[in-house]
Amino acid sequence: DIRSDSISSKLCLLVMHFPQLRLLWSREPHETLRLFKALKQNHEEVNVSKAVEVGSNDEFVGSSLETLGTNDEVLEENERNDTARDMLLRIPGINANNARKVMAACDNMAEFVEMTREDLKELLGPITGQKVFTFFRKQLASL
Repeated sequence: DIRSDSISSKLCLLVMHFPQLRLLWSREPHETLRLFKALKQNHEEVNVSKAVEVGSNDEFVGSSLETLGTNDEVLEENERNDTARDMLLRIPGINANNARKVMAACDNMAEFVEMTREDLKELLGPITGQKVFTFFRKQLASL
C-alpha cells in the first residue's frame, strides 16, 4: 500500500520509476562517512565550481559574450540581444543548449514564437518542442 506520508513508500516509488538509481543506507553518521570514503578511494576530489556550472544558464551567457569580441559594434549588438537572451532562457524547456539552437535558427523572438509545432519539435526535440509550443499557445488567465 503506497502512502503519501510514508518515507518507505516514497523510496519504493523512486526506485520503481528510476531502476538505475542506487541508494546507500546506513544507521549512523560514522558509517555513512566510512561508506563515502570507500567510494571516493580511487577517485579525484570533486571540483565544486565546475559541478555548479554544469547545466547552468549563466555559462551560456558568459560564453556567448566571450565569443562575440570587444569592438563597439559587437558590444552594441550584444546589449540589444541581452533582453531577448534573458527572455529566451526563461521559457519552460529552454536551457543553454536549446537557446543556442534557437538563436542560430531565428532572427528574433517574434519569429521563434510564431514557429509551428512541427518546426519547434524539429528544432528542440519532440518533448521540449511540444512544451514550448504549449507555453506559447496557452491562454492567460483573466486578472
